[in-house]
Amino acid sequence: MSLLFRWVIARRLGAEPWRTAWTILGVALGVAVFVGIRLASHSAVASFSSTVDAIAGRANLQIYAPSGALDERVFPRVVREPGVIAAAPAVSVYLRARAGPPRAARADSASMMRERWPETLLLLGLDVLREAPFARVREPLGAVSIAGAALLADPHAVAIAGSFARRTGLGLGDTLTVLASGRPEALIVRQVMESWELDRATGGNVVVVDIATAQEVLGRYGTIDRIDLIVDESRREALRERLSRILPPGTRVELPSSRSRQVENMVSAFRLNISALSFIALFVSATLIFNAIALSVLRMRREIGMLRSLGVTRRRIRGMFIGEGLAIGLVGSGLGLVLGTLFAQGAVGAVSRTLTDLYGVRQLAIVRPDAAIYLIGLAIGMFVALVAALLPAWEAAQTPPGVTLRQGLFIEAQPMPVGLWGLLGLGALLLAALTVGWAVHARQPYGGFAAAFLVLAGFALLAPIVTRAIERLAEPFARRWGGIESVLAGRYLRASLARASVVIAAVAVAVGMTVSLTLMVSSFRRTVDTWITQSIRGDLYVEPFGHREAVGATSLPESLLRAVRALPGVRAVDTFRGERIVIGDRTALAVGVDFAVQRQYGALQFTQGAAAPLLERALQRGEVVLTESFAYHFRLSRGDTLALHVPAGDARLRVAGVIYDYATDAGVVYMDRGLFARLWRDPRTESMALYLAPGTDAARVRTQLLALAGPDLVLGVTPNRALREGALAVFDQTFQITWALQGIAVLVSLLGVMGTLTALIMQRGRELAVLRAIGARRTQVQKMVMVESIAIGAIGALLGCVCGVCLALILVHVINRQFFGWTIRFAVDPWLFVQAFVLVVLTAALAGWVPARLAVQRVAPEAMRIE
Repeated sequence: MSLLFRWVIARRLGAEPWRTAWTILGVALGVAVFVGIRLASHSAVASFSSTVDAIAGRANLQIYAPSGALDERVFPRVVREPGVIAAAPAVSVYLRARAGPPRAARADSASMMRERWPETLLLLGLDVLREAPFARVREPLGAVSIAGAALLADPHAVAIAGSFARRTGLGLGDTLTVLASGRPEALIVRQVMESWELDRATGGNVVVVDIATAQEVLGRYGTIDRIDLIVDESRREALRERLSRILPPGTRVELPSSRSRQVENMVSAFRLNISALSFIALFVSATLIFNAIALSVLRMRREIGMLRSLGVTRRRIRGMFIGEGLAIGLVGSGLGLVLGTLFAQGAVGAVSRTLTDLYGVRQLAIVRPDAAIYLIGLAIGMFVALVAALLPAWEAAQTPPGVTLRQGLFIEAQPMPVGLWGLLGLGALLLAALTVGWAVHARQPYGGFAAAFLVLAGFALLAPIVTRAIERLAEPFARRWGGIESVLAGRYLRASLARASVVIAAVAVAVGMTVSLTLMVSSFRRTVDTWITQSIRGDLYVEPFGHREAVGATSLPESLLRAVRALPGVRAVDTFRGERIVIGDRTALAVGVDFAVQRQYGALQFTQGAAAPLLERALQRGEVVLTESFAYHFRLSRGDTLALHVPAGDARLRVAGVIYDYATDAGVVYMDRGLFARLWRDPRTESMALYLAPGTDAARVRTQLLALAGPDLVLGVTPNRALREGALAVFDQTFQITWALQGIAVLVSLLGVMGTLTALIMQRGRELAVLRAIGARRTQVQKMVMVESIAIGAIGALLGCVCGVCLALILVHVINRQFFGWTIRFAVDPWLFVQAFVLVVLTAALAGWVPARLAVQRVAPEAMRIE
């Protein structure tokens, strides 16, 4: 640190702790949002990757079937292949569980059942005879070990993680009950495993059983989920190619990490969207640094003039103020890293729930610090600080000493080229429109973000010309109704246009993002609400409790289906069966439903054509129906052919039509349940929807259904209304994090208005002193500053509302369409603009209160003394 910087800059920063603190806080908030969002999304996906790594152990290859379970008869063929050092079959399923013995099922609500079955465990079935080489836990599970012998000897034996045992109080010999297809299964704890990897990956929520026990508990005789391999590294690729040729079609042979990449590809759009939002706070915080350095320049005008007169070069002056910006950026960014970590603690839960609800990706909701994210956050904060400090530093260095010694002259000696900035703004908006057209035509998803950035830049560049135009239009009204104070406030705003435009642009960006996100979310919610109302037509929805956690590993007894169909008042029963499929590197879903029931009672919304004839055609010809997101991502439309690898072999299925669907952007292929059963060689049903006759009491049917299920089957029976409310609750939860981002952006804008007005008060000290000297009252000076503050907020709000509409159109019709493949019906609520305008004006008035107090504290003789 140079002597000049230490004596001039550092001492002044220390002497003005409050102004220094709010500038640092603004930078910290901007960096915190970026770091917090990135950490939360990184932690959620990294947790899944850690789970994959932990349960894979030392395996360096995995064999699995993306479209369903593997036939265990392929295992002997794999073991005999040269280059295979060790091989082990595995079954892994997420199940609901609780500590203690089984209890009789009760007709509880969904929330009560979650309380009765509070744990979601990963049940890992391993062949203990082949497990030792993979070293998944510290205590070996080979047949010669105590743990392995216990798992082999007792068909109900289970090994649990040490952290899970300590949290639940389970010990050796205690009972752990899991729900398998809604049926409680009692397992006896025979071993407590200590595994740092499993604790870190799943929080200890993993239990290990012998693979035969897993098959029996799950009712999956003869099938496995995957085969883990340890192979010779030098022969891995050759072995991988050979296994791909000899194994059944559709079977994949890949590195364990490929499963994590599939998940990252699936959730990349969500992660990118929330990360992009975090840059807004950084943009707004840049104005704080700009104003802080500008204020520093204004307060030190005399010192700058003296230093220049004493021979200090312009380069040293410029470096001194750039150093101030970097110092503020460094401290603010460092604080932002801490605040970002705290913010991530709250955000990771929301991100994890969203990934689970939208994509079925289960992971531990804990923050995982990442050095790369911290370094990027620090670098971005410093870069923003540097860019924001350049212009004020250049002004300080370029102003002649004779001017800086006179307090009464503005530092912006050169008039601002308002027309040029306006032309640049219109050029940016035109380029944004061209970018939108290119992105839609070329289906380039990142084009939407480029267009959004150009829109923000365009409206920011338009701030000076819009401010001047509004000030001139408002002057007659101010003269007539606002008094001399309002007229002077307008003229001061015009005179300080360069500095005021910066904060107006920042307010416009914050308001624009708030308005655009609100418009997008409200339009999306209205669209989803309409879709739910039209598509979810069943009266009761029935599934084994824990079905959503098990993801394709549950089934309803066929006898229950037959009994339910015979219940009085039940007109029809639609069944559901789903499986994950992988096409290329993208994961989607294949779902079997009853097309005959959907044709008669459902209300699927097709993008083209009527539902009844299209479903009839699909039923008769064995065709499939695609969701809009699936069709968009894979570029398929009505009449095209979809190729799938399924357990029955390669299938080529004609597309009967495309439907609107907002359940998941992963995409879904719907087919009739009969076709699904043939292709997957599995007729089981996972859940069902009941359509009741008019006038039938749904509560009575629910009671009868639960009585048919008996005490040993835990069912979730959800009425139509509750299902719709739950779906909308998931939607609202998904966007909770965006409201936090908006709140932070508004807070940073408030700090920006305060900083700008304070700078302007310091800049026009002589003018305010002259006004006081010729008789202006304190209240008049305060009113003048407050009017100027409100004008800044009002102009920023007006500009931001228009900007928000443009951004919302890009979000709805370009970004969401390109990334998620959804059609959102755009809707505008006029009250939104009224609310945004009033909120920002009130915020600006609040922000102007401190500078207004500062203005009346200026002593006239002292302010005019040096002239």
